[in-house]
Amino acid sequence: MKSLWRGESAYLGRYAGSGALNTLVGFAVIFLLMWLGASPVVANTGGYLVGLCLGFFVTKKLVFRSEGRIRVEAVRYLGTFLVCFAANLLVLKLLLAYTLCNANVAQLIAAIFYTALMYLLTRHVVFKAGMNPPPQS
Repeated sequence: MKSLWRGESAYLGRYAGSGALNTLVGFAVIFLLMWLGASPVVANTGGYLVGLCLGFFVTKKLVFRSEGRIRVEAVRYLGTFLVCFAANLLVLKLLLAYTLCNANVAQLIAAIFYTALMYLLTRHVVFKAGMNPPPQS
């Protein structure tokens, strides 16, 4: 059990680090678009589309170090992204419609849902076949 946790913690650590970069870029786009007058949903879409491209390559090469076929993994990643993005938008819309959250707080909460679901699906569906074993350090 201990070695399983070590391996998973290596993935989680790299995912968190790469996610920090992707999050900064994505939220910079989201908040810039909102500042320019875009609605929260339009801004969210723009930020996540930018993050989609950056996220695929960073997750494939740095997080999971997958050697799987890029086309297959890209299609899986896109499908996973769409599922996670739909969940993100659902959470965002529910928060904006049924709570007193302002748009910035709602964006952050929706991002937490997206991030957790995206990790689980990329780890166990998208890159699983092409992943090298995690380091046992």
